[in-house]
Amino acid sequence: MEYDVIDEKIISETELKDSYLKFVDKGSEMGKRLVEHVQKNAKVNDFEAAFNEINELGLGIREDYVRMVIDAIPTSVEQLRAILSPLKSNIKEEDLKKILAVVKKHL
Repeated sequence: MEYDVIDEKIISETELKDSYLKFVDKGSEMGKRLVEHVQKNAKVNDFEAAFNEINELGLGIREDYVRMVIDAIPTSVEQLRAILSPLKSNIKEEDLKKILAVVKKHL
């Protein structure tokens, strides 16, 4: 079976879970293992709401990094800074705490 690539974009574990569960062959052994993996690892209840809330903070964080933050579920400002460090942006601690609050709210 051959497939054509329609679109390429980075997605989070939660987005993967939501999309994957729609079309996976849950009867196959591989399908069962993949379903088990995404259900175990995707811990955010409403990815889209969390994603939108973080973007609405207006901090200029790239979408791929917002996805990483939500997937990583940081619990401290230091962890969040580590995730965002490649962006070389100077986000205030109070804004980092707002991001952490949004992530925590959607667990």
